[in-house]
Amino acid sequence: MSGPRTFRTSPGSYAALCGVLSVPLVIWSGVALSHGTLDLAALLLSSGLPATAAIWLAYFRLRIDDSGIEYRDLLGRSFSVAYSEVDSLKSRTISAGRGFVHEWVLQLHDGRRLRINLKPFPRETYWLLCQRIRCEA
Repeated sequence: MSGPRTFRTSPGSYAALCGVLSVPLVIWSGVALSHGTLDLAALLLSSGLPATAAIWLAYFRLRIDDSGIEYRDLLGRSFSVAYSEVDSLKSRTISAGRGFVHEWVLQLHDGRRLRINLKPFPRETYWLLCQRIRCEA
C-alpha cells in the first residue's frame, strides 16, 4: 500500500441524512416567507437538525495503513486492530422492515467480533479492506 488512507463519511451519506433532516427547515422557511412572520425558535430548531447530523457524521472515521485499521463510529466506539489479529471480514444481509441492511464484522483470531459500519464510507473502502484481509460474503 502506498501509505495510510483515512476514510470519512461520504458526501452521499451527508446528502441523505442532512437532506431528510432539512425538510422541517424548508417547511418553516416557506411558512415564514408566506406569512411574513418569523418564529425564531422553530427556525433555530429546524436548522439545528441538519447541522447536528452533519457534525455527528463528521465524527465517523476509518483509517487503513500497512499495520492495521483504526475505526471510530457514530456512538463513540473506537478500536485499533492489527491485520495479524484479524481472521476475516464477514458481510451478511439482514432483513430490516421493508428493506435490507448490510452488516460487516471483523472476526478476530481470539474469537472477538468487531462490527464495522461501512455504509457511510465510499465504496472503495470495502475493496481496500478486502485487499488487506480475507473477506467472506
